[in-house]
Amino acid sequence: MIKHLFVVNPTAHGASALAAEAGEICARMGLKYAVEVTGRAGDAVEIVSREARKGGEVRVYALGGDGTLNEAVRGAAGYGNVTLTQLPGGTGNDFTRCLGGKDAFTDIEAVISGCELPVDMIEVRLDDSPPIHAVNICSVGVDADVAAGVERYKRMRRWGSKAPYNISLAATLLRGVKRPYTVTVDKGTPPDRFSWQEDFTMLTCCNGQAYGGGFKACPDADPTDGQLEFLLVRGVSRLTITRIVGAYADGKYKELSKYIRHMPGRSMTVEAPAPFWVNYDGETVRARRAAFSLSPHKLRFIVPAGSYLPFSARSSQTAPTSSAE
Repeated sequence: MIKHLFVVNPTAHGASALAAEAGEICARMGLKYAVEVTGRAGDAVEIVSREARKGGEVRVYALGGDGTLNEAVRGAAGYGNVTLTQLPGGTGNDFTRCLGGKDAFTDIEAVISGCELPVDMIEVRLDDSPPIHAVNICSVGVDADVAAGVERYKRMRRWGSKAPYNISLAATLLRGVKRPYTVTVDKGTPPDRFSWQEDFTMLTCCNGQAYGGGFKACPDADPTDGQLEFLLVRGVSRLTITRIVGAYADGKYKELSKYIRHMPGRSMTVEAPAPFWVNYDGETVRARRAAFSLSPHKLRFIVPAGSYLPFSARSSQTAPTSSAE
């Protein structure tokens, strides 16, 4: 009998209400379910991995935003008995944008009755630390710097919900928007490897299509196709970044080929003489070396019944799996 596990971030807007509704639906459908509430950063990783180690099929629902989903992904990585999905709380929920959209994932009954889709993951190695996993987008550069600053300035929310982001953006622009990096991309097909040692403004590894609450970095990214999409934004001035960021946010990177290299591939390694911020699915950490590669593990992700699926996922959709067990 499948166990349905709802992992709730109580600080994410709407997550607790979703959990209550999900419990009522599961009880009505006669499903075996449990609810776990996180209390601190990292709890969802431990909750999911602990449940996976028990054996037996478990379906995990991450109730929260991008951070909650990322922790659930890290907990599920490598466990073949776990399927995973999201009931979106919070504001971002970017990975769901390429799998039907946030609205589709708020239909709890459709999610519970959904279809299993094998999606790729990103394996992230920072310096000499053990690998961690991400499922959506990882990055280095201005966007990662801004994301790290949002956390630093979160006390400024008393000035408005957007204040931490605006202050972090201003501080990042003042510090400068380009730095020297050594970057290597492995395409996985001959010629395999390309390297650059120059200034860059942003370096992005895309498995999903959007991040940062709706920046459509790479609308062509397909999380089921067995490859990653890398966007390398050359070192530009503050003025240039303010001119092109709107087009970048709208997914028009192809119109910005003067500034952005696009390369599909299997891995990207970034190194620098000084520590830099790394973003992985909205989480940030500092490192001198970051390697992003296609994970050998697939993630069994549940998409809502009848939702839109991208690209190759349309033809590879499996039949709906029965959850009422």
